[in-house]
Amino acid sequence: MTVKDHRTIWKEKNDLELMVLIQEFIEFEGITSVRDYQNAKKEFPNKVPSLWFINERFGSWENLQNRLGNKTYDRYRWAKYSDDQLFEILQSFIVKNNIRSQRMYEKKRKGKNLPSLSTVNKRQIDISQLFDKRVGSKRFVTDFELLTSLKNEIVRLNLEESLSMTEFRKRHDRDALPSIDTIMRRTNKNWEELLTEIGYDYRPIKTSRLLQNLEN
Repeated sequence: MTVKDHRTIWKEKNDLELMVLIQEFIEFEGITSVRDYQNAKKEFPNKVPSLWFINERFGSWENLQNRLGNKTYDRYRWAKYSDDQLFEILQSFIVKNNIRSQRMYEKKRKGKNLPSLSTVNKRQIDISQLFDKRVGSKRFVTDFELLTSLKNEIVRLNLEESLSMTEFRKRHDRDALPSIDTIMRRTNKNWEELLTEIGYDYRPIKTSRLLQNLEN
């Protein structure tokens, strides 16, 4: 039986075909560095060309990233989230999509702004708990419950007049509900849209602040 020489396969592809293929692989595997790429390629050796081939075709890994438009790729973006916040993001996605395994998670997250499980595994997070229905039912709340908690917290902090997101960030009870960034990410709404959802009109305050900035 003849074994295919994948080096020949890569040579037959033009730059655009290779770039699309590599970019899809980078996004699917959550690759943020040359080391990540090499490790992922060991697991899937025939899906993408070697680093040596990339250097030959594109000059270097960095040149390829520039051509892919990844100049500002934030390799540490998930480091900005606490372990609890990261757990909540993944748990929400897993519960909503009825995901039952790590393989299914990796398949479902393709094309979405979610970390790979290899990225999560580097943190102090027990991946097995993400797929434990008992943990999920305990930690996961509905969007309605989350928005209700948000409104209650705004009232508790006496922010109904100012509706200041900055003050909310500083003072909200982190044990009562997740960060506002987590809430916005989960609901796919910005601060103004969240306020509208829970019955506040942020437009007059926003307009007033814009006018003040212009006067200053």
